[in-house]
Amino acid sequence: MTNADSRQRVYIVDDDSLMRDVIAAHFSPAEFAVETFGVASDLLTRLTADSVGCVVTDVRMTPMDGVTLTQVLRTSSPRIAVVVVTAHADVPLAVRAMKAGACDFVEKTDNLARLVEIVRALEYPPEEDSTMAAERDRVTARLKTLTARELEILLKIGKGRTGPQISESLGISVRTVEAHRRSLMLKMGAARLGHLVRMVTMSGLGSRPFGPDSSIPE
Repeated sequence: MTNADSRQRVYIVDDDSLMRDVIAAHFSPAEFAVETFGVASDLLTRLTADSVGCVVTDVRMTPMDGVTLTQVLRTSSPRIAVVVVTAHADVPLAVRAMKAGACDFVEKTDNLARLVEIVRALEYPPEEDSTMAAERDRVTARLKTLTARELEILLKIGKGRTGPQISESLGISVRTVEAHRRSLMLKMGAARLGHLVRMVTMSGLGSRPFGPDSSIPE
């Protein structure tokens, strides 16, 4: 295998050419083989059912957005991992992409070095069912350590709600919401929002009642 062949493959999809270049510049050519695409259809033409690597995609694109692209890739190229990049206002869309099969998301306001760390840590091919089952069990055990209020806030975070939106819906201050969020992230072992949303999706929280407060809305 040549040195180029051994590099981790990254496919960047964004209809903003400047953002594509900015993201691509963060990936060292010595470690990553990077290709960029302005539209999702060009990427889909490039990949096959056996392709292995990571797609980094914007959420809000035309004519095919990042959520739809993620859904298509789950069927057409199942060995491709997907990380979505979103503007702060697009977090609800990023949550939809996670539920469609994306493994993480990064906000454009974040340091993009975090994106490189996320991609570097991905497993290829994506985790096998047995590994996923073990992780789901760990998530379920951690969920049981949360208070009813923390579960309620976690569910709303999993639906893409912002701190102010959660504050308004629960009748508590934003500062209190943030305190609960920090506590539940520590209990869940989540270092970032994308990881937390992935846990919510994996556990099925939101599709069924969970924990000591069965009145938590779905």
